[in-house]
Amino acid sequence: MVLALLDSVSDPEESLVRAFEAAAGDLAAADYADACPIGTVALEVASSNDVLRVATAEVFEEWVGMATGWFGQWVDDPKAAQSLAYSLVMLLEGAFMLSRAARDPEPLRVAGRSMAALVRAANMPR
Repeated sequence: MVLALLDSVSDPEESLVRAFEAAAGDLAAADYADACPIGTVALEVASSNDVLRVATAEVFEEWVGMATGWFGQWVDDPKAAQSLAYSLVMLLEGAFMLSRAARDPEPLRVAGRSMAALVRAANMPR
């Protein structure tokens, strides 16, 4: 969902903040249920079911690949684009967990602002 929102605004920082804000709104509207079933399954089965572990790893790898492509629009270095992509997925997944546990959308909003700060630090054009 977040990756689909990223192309809605041409400025990468604003786009990231808006995408995380939309995720926060959607999660609150869903009464904090089902934020990311892939993350939930990955946490539950990573050490007990290798088939599901591999399946969730493949989904995350696909997400990182798509996000790497998105960041690659502004970052010439593929490693830097991939690093930002990992950060995006990690911040999103962690923020989903914190928001669900606290029943508060603020962790997602903070994660969006943090992601925008990472973009600024990478000297991406605005």
